[in-house]
Amino acid sequence: MVARLLSAERARETRVLLARGASRGQVARLAALEALLLALPAAVCAPLLAGPLTGLLAERGASARIGLRIDTGATASVWLAGGAVALACAVAVAVPALTAARGAGGRAGALPGPVRAGADLALLAVAGVAYWQLERRASGSGALTGDRAGELGIDPLLVVAPALALLAGTVLTLRLLPPAARLAERLAARGRGLTVPLAGWQFGRRPQRSAGPVLLLVLAVAMGMLAIGQGASWERSQDDQADFASGAPVRVLDSGALPAFGSTGAYEGLAGVRASAPAARGAMSLSGGKSAAVLALDAARADQHVRLRGDLAGEDGPDRFLKPLRPAAGEPARAGVVLPRDTARLILDLTLSAPSGTEGPPDENGVPGPAEAEFAVTVEDRFGVPYRMPLGSVRADGERRSLALDLAAAAGAPAGRPAGPLALTSVEFEEADYQERIVPKRFTLHGLRTAGADGAPRPVAVGGGGPVWKAGASTNVEPGLTDGNEEGPAVTGVRSPRGALLELSYHSGRAVWEWPGGRTVTVRAAVRRAAPAMAAALADRRFLDAAAAKVGSVVDVPMPGGDLKVRIAGVLGHIPTTGPSVRRDRGGTMDGPVGGPGGTTTDGGALLLDLRAVNQALAIRADASFPATEWWLFTEPGAAGSVAAELRERPGLDPGRVLVRDEFAAELHDDPLGAGPRSALLAAALAAAALAAVGFAVSLVGSVRERSAEFAVLRALGAPRRRLAALLAAEGFPLIVLGLGIGVALGAVLTRAVVPLIVLTGRAGRPVPPVLVELDAGRIALLLAAIAAAPVLMVTALALRRGESASALRAQGGE
Repeated sequence: MVARLLSAERARETRVLLARGASRGQVARLAALEALLLALPAAVCAPLLAGPLTGLLAERGASARIGLRIDTGATASVWLAGGAVALACAVAVAVPALTAARGAGGRAGALPGPVRAGADLALLAVAGVAYWQLERRASGSGALTGDRAGELGIDPLLVVAPALALLAGTVLTLRLLPPAARLAERLAARGRGLTVPLAGWQFGRRPQRSAGPVLLLVLAVAMGMLAIGQGASWERSQDDQADFASGAPVRVLDSGALPAFGSTGAYEGLAGVRASAPAARGAMSLSGGKSAAVLALDAARADQHVRLRGDLAGEDGPDRFLKPLRPAAGEPARAGVVLPRDTARLILDLTLSAPSGTEGPPDENGVPGPAEAEFAVTVEDRFGVPYRMPLGSVRADGERRSLALDLAAAAGAPAGRPAGPLALTSVEFEEADYQERIVPKRFTLHGLRTAGADGAPRPVAVGGGGPVWKAGASTNVEPGLTDGNEEGPAVTGVRSPRGALLELSYHSGRAVWEWPGGRTVTVRAAVRRAAPAMAAALADRRFLDAAAAKVGSVVDVPMPGGDLKVRIAGVLGHIPTTGPSVRRDRGGTMDGPVGGPGGTTTDGGALLLDLRAVNQALAIRADASFPATEWWLFTEPGAAGSVAAELRERPGLDPGRVLVRDEFAAELHDDPLGAGPRSALLAAALAAAALAAVGFAVSLVGSVRERSAEFAVLRALGAPRRRLAALLAAEGFPLIVLGLGIGVALGAVLTRAVVPLIVLTGRAGRPVPPVLVELDAGRIALLLAAIAAAPVLMVTALALRRGESASALRAQGGE
């Protein structure tokens, strides 16, 4: 626009030179010299100013917050870029001088020559190819590439793809101006006054004169919206990644500092923790060499606490996405004998009877020992997680004895405590037996007593006649190896007589041969449970693709004691704390084999189960459970830091096993790979806004000077000054509105198309969950007000300016 203004100023001078015999070459050299005199200072000053300005921007941007140092020296590439831009500007200023003599008034062409030749369409095609290439790498690192040596680099074509798309969209605006001008001219012609018809006629007569300021406004608004959208979307993406990778405000991974039995109660009792949920992890193999993560989480406790973005949460929404995992009829009644909440010690009063003469296994000298059995019990915590606890040995002498289980010590007191109230769900004992004949035996559990902190035993009241038991017996000798010389053990009677909680009649079978390592018999009595419903699972889309499954499919999930059938009840976009990106960013401890410490898996997706439902299904198997290996702690607002600090101060607990969502979010927000583009886009948006203000001023001043004689004639013909002011306003304000409107539309389209492709993680990968584009309406309104402020003030100032009508008429008349 500056070149056009200069060309208009010297058009008459150029025609005079040509009329007096000057050649076009001489005129061109004169124009080139003048252009170089304008561009040379810029070529020298720009590289020298680039460093300080970049440093100033870095000191006040995200780079300063993370301590990132930027080299602001004037390198050879900076001088080269400055020289190239200055040369391009010089050419832009010189070229119009060669054609100035041709444009002798009249109605200007509807479109500039390059646009009529299809240059804008060619630019659009190039931008489309670059965008296509960038989109093809949507699953990779975008514009970032790696060379053979593993060094990180950039692909120039992909880097300029967003700029090309912005430029192409802006230039395409030129094709909208002619029809808009014709429409404005027709609508204005219907008016009866002077102002609106004359403004519409001027717009339709010379649409190219309005193209410059409109294009600059479009460019500034679109660039500003891209900067706002990229910044807000990047910030939102970091928070989404932190929520996804952490799952809870604080997550504690098992480090062995506390027994698993005492961890859940200890963690939920921390000050500032409003809820906690135990979780366990595993993995399952899929076809094609893939494997999937298995996450079992207590759905009843985690529901309405786990953070999951709405677009990933399925049909039930982010607040109820765990609903399909919970039983439709509600949580079933607890099985077993429920113990008081403050139980620190459990005492079993029992009797083990065998006929006289029954002896145990011989010692190393061949002397038979006394018949005795090793006892153990299984207790479940409030979350349905079972724990097998050894009790001690009892002689089979028919005497009533007591075995005590120190639950507080088993929980790691005083730091640890179980998640009560606990429930006793099974009793088992193991004995060594070498009887050559079947010998009937009896086990009686007379009752239970508990002791709290005061140490005083109290009997446990069992209502409703006590639980219903089922029992079985097994041996360590494989049946196929007996060759008919052994009869297996069996339980012959199970009842709950008056005055006793359980009475078992059984025999240990018979064994003719002496087996290497000894023959043992295990008798187990467990509380009878209703047949558990098939456990439900939520799968992510990657799992459905890898397993060729769908909602309603039944899959076998490996568990202790054998596979467990689960039914897929719903689909989530992604399952929190699973996936390759989480494993890399969170220490590689997210997924692993069942019962293992964790490890990596190939990306076959993930399954989410209810930990309580899984353990209820496993309860029908002896010694099968899926114990918790981590604990999700949902804290009060602002309490995550203090909770994490208290946990990390505990002896034996590895501080690195305490994962804090806010700390991870802070790490992500301080990522240098995101700070650079944000600062660069902000700088580009500010530069575009400044150029729009300067360009609009240049265009407006040039238009007023060009039409000064026209205004003088109108003033001499009696047009009121306020009518001329209204004419300037009617010509200027619609251009501002048009530029802002097209800029908003182009910026919205460009932001939603480009931002998801250019937001990367600190490892130059695609973020999980995917980026959601954020366009804050308040910030956009402020952007539009800031960009429009300068043009509006300029139009207002020129409209109120008192012109020199007489001098303009004398100039028009040649005086």
